[in-house]
Amino acid sequence: MQKRTAHLIVAFSVMALPISVLAEPLDQFDLTGLVVGAAGMVLGHELGHFALAASMDIDAEFDGVTVVYPGTDLSSQQQARVASAGFQSQWLLSELAFHFLDKPDAAPNSIAAGVVLGHLGITAAYLSFLKNEKEGDVAGMANAFGKNRTDLALLLAVPALLDGWRLFGKPPDWVPVLSRAGKGLGLAWIWSW
Repeated sequence: MQKRTAHLIVAFSVMALPISVLAEPLDQFDLTGLVVGAAGMVLGHELGHFALAASMDIDAEFDGVTVVYPGTDLSSQQQARVASAGFQSQWLLSELAFHFLDKPDAAPNSIAAGVVLGHLGITAAYLSFLKNEKEGDVAGMANAFGKNRTDLALLLAVPALLDGWRLFGKPPDWVPVLSRAGKGLGLAWIWSW
């Protein structure tokens, strides 16, 4: 238990670094746009589960906090793919958002910034209180891959940490490249499983 608590403290401290040290004020963004973008990311995360399950002919339903697959005996490969579908959607949607945010002449795009904030919030939730949710994404992925939940959650936090730096700070050029590479490697790992 102490090891898990230490992991969470380190992870939150590291994720807070770009926000607290390198942060630019969010007042350049419209609050409504931020909320719409964040809500869109949550919706995109959940729709990722439903879309992938439907493409694999797996029945899925929403059960309060998470998407479940009742009465379905999933193979490890299926479980890895449907459990990670929300994160896969987050990675793709966050890169789409950065496409709009990274344009040098563009006005601040509140919805795109909200999408990235939603990505950071969902990842933080899965790093903490949703990590041990019995039917949650991290538990499903950890089970499918045979990995420890905490280690897997920390691995999922790396792109979010880099994306936080991309949104709030002025990172060096290698940060977006590393973020995209991490997401791409995550997608390759999931789909080669």
